[in-house]
Amino acid sequence: MRFPISVALGLVAGIILSIGWYAMANSIGFYSVQVFINVYILKLCLIIAGVFASVFIVKRRNNGFLEFKTALQTGMLYCLVFAVIAAIFNYIYYTYITPDTIDFFVAEAKRYAESQGKIEGEKLTKFLDAERRGFGSFAVIPPVLFWGLIASLIAGLIFQKKDPHAFSAN
Repeated sequence: MRFPISVALGLVAGIILSIGWYAMANSIGFYSVQVFINVYILKLCLIIAGVFASVFIVKRRNNGFLEFKTALQTGMLYCLVFAVIAAIFNYIYYTYITPDTIDFFVAEAKRYAESQGKIEGEKLTKFLDAERRGFGSFAVIPPVLFWGLIASLIAGLIFQKKDPHAFSAN
């Protein structure tokens, strides 16, 4: 059974993200905010590059023709696979590699909020719970799919070329 190219590229991109994330955290520091900024930039670059590569390859396999919906499906399938791999690594990272990272950043957020004096009591508790949820494994999936949708729409607009010999129901 052969997987679509978008699935294969999504798996490769997810593995690249995982290795890149661990390498950056290991070199910069596991408790550095810069690691997370770099990981978000890497994710965005992998989303854009992967969607465009997937759509381009599908167009090439279709003899230069590509419908807009096919481009959208290809890009979103790539992003779905990529998001699942990123969520799995996110879980592994925060559970096994650095299990105290979330507590560290929540404590930093609490210290900052208390130093500003603007949030107290129940609002502080809600704020810290929201901070903790932001580190969840499934919190990765919606932004990846959102940016994947944007990249897929743009790739579809750029690469769309209908086959004049194909039957059209219109």
